[in-house]
Amino acid sequence: KMLKVATLREWLSGTNAKFLILSPTEHDEITGMLSHLPHIVAAALVNQTQSFTEEHPAAFRLAAGGFRDITRVASSDPRMWTDISISNQKTLTKQLTIWRDSMNQALEMLETEDAASIYAFFDGAKEFRDSLPVHQGGAIPSFYDLFVDVPDYPGVISEVTRYLGEEEISLTNIKILETREDIFGVLQITFQSDEDRDRAKRCIETRSNYTCHYE
Repeated sequence: KMLKVATLREWLSGTNAKFLILSPTEHDEITGMLSHLPHIVAAALVNQTQSFTEEHPAAFRLAAGGFRDITRVASSDPRMWTDISISNQKTLTKQLTIWRDSMNQALEMLETEDAASIYAFFDGAKEFRDSLPVHQGGAIPSFYDLFVDVPDYPGVISEVTRYLGEEEISLTNIKILETREDIFGVLQITFQSDEDRDRAKRCIETRSNYTCHYE
């Protein structure tokens, strides 16, 4: 097996790829925790929110910002994720059981108003997340979003993409987050790198009076 790995590394040496060698079991466990479980949790949260919006319609519009960001993986291909979930069933059932226990603990903390435990719950999560690498290759790809305040009129998307095309700046996705009559909407443009996003920001602000920003 190691001979095959060495051969594969030699074939791919010209791509400047970085290699991480894992056993099949370790691969399934890591991807299950870092990619597959977050997809299931995000989908469950979106499904719960859909039911919630039937009772509280205003929540539908208010979910357009941060909620969409933290649940973006729920928009992945459902057929593909059905296959992935079944193929990694052993790891996912284990991690979902742990997740369920964690949520039961959170519920108990809230019901008993255990402020110290609630604080530790959030503080521990913050400390660990802040220590994670930023925009390095991971189980869930990183994306670089640029938000552009644009007027609501026909052709505004083609106008902005023309600016980017003329300067040969590639994008991976583009969409209007919200447009209302006589009010500026928000154009969300996604890039593969921080450099492309910065170039796009300079390009759009130089060629137009649109305000660009990112988090």
